Amino acid sequence: MTSTLQTILVTAIVALSVLYLARRVWRVLRHADDPCWGCEGCALKEMKNRQKSSKGKNPPCGDKKRPKKFGNVKQ
Repeated sequence: MTSTLQTILVTAIVALSVLYLARRVWRVLRHADDPCWGCEGCALKEMKNRQKSSKGKNPPCGDKKRPKKFGNVKQ
């Protein structure tokens, strides 16, 4: 390979690397205030989304508060 071709290839690889890094930094900074960003399906994110969607509404049947049991006491 000639030195000109090598220089062009190295420059292209460095430019692509810089663009990739800039994109990753931009995405991180854009979502800095969202603690659930990047999480695909943890329970905390699902609970947060349910709370957002049900503000001012009655909770669905599965979310109703049930009395707690203490020890082995039967109710």
